[in-house]
Amino acid sequence: MEVEDRVAYALTCLSWLLTHKVVLLSVGGALGTCARYYLSTWIGSPSWAMGLPVATFFINVSGSFLLGGCAVIIRQKLPPEFGYWYLLIGTGFCGGYTTFSTFEYETYQLVGLGSWLLALANVVGSVVVGFLGVLLGVVLVNWLLPTQ
Repeated sequence: MEVEDRVAYALTCLSWLLTHKVVLLSVGGALGTCARYYLSTWIGSPSWAMGLPVATFFINVSGSFLLGGCAVIIRQKLPPEFGYWYLLIGTGFCGGYTTFSTFEYETYQLVGLGSWLLALANVVGSVVVGFLGVLLGVVLVNWLLPTQ
């Protein structure tokens, strides 16, 4: 095999690898998860926050901002062949950074379709039922594994 053929083959393999869905999701998710950890550690809980989880609040809002901008740029402004970038940034990074951004974007899509009632049901339902899920999980674990 000639050197040029080997280089062409290596570039083809590299191109396939860099656009493979699992690779894009994994790399994006890992970067988003690390960004969330380091940002929340850096922000911490300032004394003026009076118990409010400021780091989580910041991450949820900034993740929503990133996903909104990413969705518009990649899905509306760029040609379809750049759609794999959404897997890396939108689904991977933002998903690892915060799933709250996905919830917010899906609510935005419902509003955009004129489904205000469904959007409201999504918001209220997610918050209330999500809280009930946390409560149920805590109660169940405390019941199964009581503190001694």
